[in-house]
Amino acid sequence: MKSRRFSGTSGHISSLDEIRHGGMGLAAKLVLEGKCSEARQVLIKVLEICPDDMEIMNLLAEAYLIEYKIGEAKTWLDRVFLIDPDNPRALYNRGVVHKETGEYEKAIAMYEMAIKSYPEDKKEDIADAWQNLGCALWEARRRNEALDAWKTCLKYNPKQKYARRNLKEFTNEYGMPKSPVGKLMDDYLAFTDMKQKEYLSMVGKESIDDIKEANAALKKISEAWNGHIASKYGMKLDRMKTEEKIKLFKEVKIFE
Repeated sequence: MKSRRFSGTSGHISSLDEIRHGGMGLAAKLVLEGKCSEARQVLIKVLEICPDDMEIMNLLAEAYLIEYKIGEAKTWLDRVFLIDPDNPRALYNRGVVHKETGEYEKAIAMYEMAIKSYPEDKKEDIADAWQNLGCALWEARRRNEALDAWKTCLKYNPKQKYARRNLKEFTNEYGMPKSPVGKLMDDYLAFTDMKQKEYLSMVGKESIDDIKEANAALKKISEAWNGHIASKYGMKLDRMKTEEKIKLFKEVKIFE
């Protein structure tokens, strides 16, 4: 028996859905072929049929972002926000806009809002937002937070290759953010971090809130580094294993 074809509203909705999904599929294919302008034309045609479709508007914004057409992307994102100010995909894309223009703190704020707005079951989308948040934090020199963001990304999606690559590239042997200056600076910062924690433990504090106290402690740490580590070991540190260096650092007593 042949299936019956129903007429009326349900058939009309089905037809619209077919046009919508077909248009989105064609646009995606055109983008992959590098034909972003043609992809946008297809999406605009679909939008004529579905004028309040926020997903199509986001796709249009993304098609402009691929070609770094920031102004046009923002225009479409603004149209989404007029309908839904908390649209997570639009918040994410606005984060991309700010990151591309070097406005890293604004990008951070947008990615954080996107993460809060995504439904909990959208784990891959949330992971992508954490990944981009990490990149913006790194550029804003909030590098410990960047590492934490990439680690959180992998909790949502262990297969997120960009976060995994960034952690590998930007984490030093001590599990800290890698210094752009080089390994010797990594060693110095690890030594400083260790001795700051020793000082806080000694005085029974979680943090130093007095600038004079902080400078005095840092001065003693720097003097110890120069007198006990840099002057005696210097470039030999490069040939030492991480465990050996940590043991050496622990042997230097500053705050007793």
